[in-house]
Amino acid sequence: MSDYSDIEIVEDGTTLNSSEYLADIPTKLTSGVLGLMGFMTACLVGLLAGNPGIIILGRALIAMLCCAFVGKVLGAVGEVCVREFVNLYKYDRPEPTMPQQLADLDMEKQAHESMVKNMKKAA
Repeated sequence: MSDYSDIEIVEDGTTLNSSEYLADIPTKLTSGVLGLMGFMTACLVGLLAGNPGIIILGRALIAMLCCAFVGKVLGAVGEVCVREFVNLYKYDRPEPTMPQQLADLDMEKQAHESMVKNMKKAA
């Protein structure tokens, strides 16, 4: 039997830090999309120009690599901008705390529910 002590159990209602599960998704997505768009555009332009197939594919591969690199840079810049904005937004708008009167009412309700539960068990 394996030891799973390194696995963290996350309770419902708790949210993880976005950097833990969004890692490089925007960067990889932008890179891939721009690379494929560059490849497709180069192929279409080469076909419309009447170039031979080997020339079209060679230029399309070069265009794909260039566009993928540009997409990787743009995705990384966009990812940093979004993370900065989200952190600033969270800092400016902290999560409100429960008012004391509401907390007291909640404690009284829990005490009442536990007393009713005990009385039902005793009956």
